[in-house]
Amino acid sequence: MKKFERAAALVALVTIILAWFAGALRQETDLAPFLEKALPGAGYFESFSPGIYAGSSAPGKPVIGYAAIGKASGYGGPMKVVVGVDLAGNINGIVIVDHKETAPFFSKVLAKKFPSSLQGKNYSHSFTPGEDVDSVSGATLSLTALLNSARQALRKVAGDALNLPVKPEKTKPITFGFPEIVLLLLFAVGFSLYSKKIKRKPKRVLRWVSMLTGLLVLGFVYTIPLSLININSLLMGYWPDWHTHLYWYLLIAGVLLPVIAIGKSPYCENFCPFGASQELLKVIGGAKQRIPAKHHSYLRWIQRTLAWAVIVVALLYRNPGYSSYEVFGTFFNLTGTYIQFGLLAIVLVASLFITRPWCNYLCPLRAVSDYIRFLRHSLNRKPPAARFL
Repeated sequence: MKKFERAAALVALVTIILAWFAGALRQETDLAPFLEKALPGAGYFESFSPGIYAGSSAPGKPVIGYAAIGKASGYGGPMKVVVGVDLAGNINGIVIVDHKETAPFFSKVLAKKFPSSLQGKNYSHSFTPGEDVDSVSGATLSLTALLNSARQALRKVAGDALNLPVKPEKTKPITFGFPEIVLLLLFAVGFSLYSKKIKRKPKRVLRWVSMLTGLLVLGFVYTIPLSLININSLLMGYWPDWHTHLYWYLLIAGVLLPVIAIGKSPYCENFCPFGASQELLKVIGGAKQRIPAKHHSYLRWIQRTLAWAVIVVALLYRNPGYSSYEVFGTFFNLTGTYIQFGLLAIVLVASLFITRPWCNYLCPLRAVSDYIRFLRHSLNRKPPAARFL
C-alpha cells in the first residue's frame, strides 16, 4: 500500500506539472473580433502603442476611436477586456475577452447588464460600485475585476492616445476590515486549541464558538470560505493585488503554512464554515462515523482522484474554477448548477448520519492537505499527524 501511495503521489505530481506547462503553452486569443465588437464601425485596426489599437473604417481613413486591453484580478484570476473608446474619452463598447470567475457567480454580474451598462462612461468616472455604477450582491470581487479592467483600459486610451487630462491613480488603500479581523482572531483561537493547557470542556466550548463564528461571518455574511479555486489560482500564478485582497493572502497562508509546518489545519478543524454546518447537522441527527474501514479507504481515494482531476483540468484550461464541483457557494449564496444543488442536498442529508461526509469523502481541499502531509512525512520520515475526525 505504501508503494502504491508513493507511485500515485509521483504520478499526480508529474501530471500536474505537465498540465501546468500544457496550459501555459496554449495560444493567445485572437483579438480581432473583440476589437470590432468593442468599437463598432471600425473595420480596420492598427497598433498605436502596447495594448492600444487605433480604429478606422478602412486603411488610410481617419481614426474614429481606439480600443484598448485592460486586465484586473477577480476571485478566480485575471479578467481581460477590450474597451472601445470614442474621441471624447467615452466608452463606446466593452467586450470580455477572458475571465476566470465561476459561472454561477459571474452570472450575477451579467444579470445586472454588465458590461453593456458601462457604455457611455467617461474616463473621469471612478467606476465605484454604489456610486457611479450599480453594485452586485454576492459577486463583489467579480464585479470589481470587470470595473477595474475597464477603467484601466479607458484611462490608458484617454491619457496616451487622446492626451486628455487624466488624473494620476490614487495609491490603493489596504483593505483591512471586519472580515480580516475575524479571520485573524479565528486563526488565533484555532491555534490555541492545540494547546494542552486548555482543559477539555473549555476547549470544546471555544471550538463551538469558533465554528459558529466562521459559519455566520465567513459563510453567510461575507461568503468567503476557502476553495480549491484559491489553490488553483496560486498554482497558476494569479496573485491579486495584496492591497485589495489581503483576506485572500491571510486565508491561503493561514491554511497552507500550518499544514506544511505541523501537518494540521486550524481552519479545517475549527472554523471552516461548511465544516461547521455539518457539525451542527451531526448534533441534530446524532451522526457517527458509520462507514466501514474498507469503504472508508475507497471513498478517500475517490476524493483524491476528484481533486487531482479538478486541478489538472483547471491548469489545462488556465481557469481556476473551470471544473470545480464545490458546494460552498451553493449552500451560503444559493448559487450553483443543478448538479451542485443535488450534491449539496445529498451531503446535508448524509451529515445527519455520517460525521462530516463532505470533509471526509468529497472536499478537494482535504485531499490537497493530505497530499501536503504525505510529502511532509516522506521528507521528514516522521509519523503523519493525527486526523482530527
